[in-house]
Amino acid sequence: QAVAALARAKVLREAMFSLVAALASGRAPSEAHLACVESHWRAGALARELRVIEGRVVVRPRNDAGGLDLIADVVAHRMVEQVLPAPARRLRLCQGPNCAWTFLDTSKAGRRRWCDMAVCGNTAKARRFQARSATTT
Repeated sequence: QAVAALARAKVLREAMFSLVAALASGRAPSEAHLACVESHWRAGALARELRVIEGRVVVRPRNDAGGLDLIADVVAHRMVEQVLPAPARRLRLCQGPNCAWTFLDTSKAGRRRWCDMAVCGNTAKARRFQARSATTT
């Protein structure tokens, strides 16, 4: 059962990547990927409930929610609720070499190029610096 759940999670991961990549590049996402994300999103929504705690309404995991697909379902639910409503022009694919991360550009100027400055950004800047230094010497 765990092997099957892992396989489903990998299919979901690829579907979410393809969905964001299509939207970021101005293409329509595939119906199959959309259906996969939707299926997990619905299951993620069903795994949550509203509770009143200290006079506030909060969303909490249901006590009876479980199963090996729960994490994948919750991830899909959060993506649909928090990432997909963002403007498509803010969805990005990292421009770092050998990086396949997608991200939501929340920078003020909206010109972020890398998934993480400490990883891909510094590497790209160091390569540009080395290239400039090699041509000036």
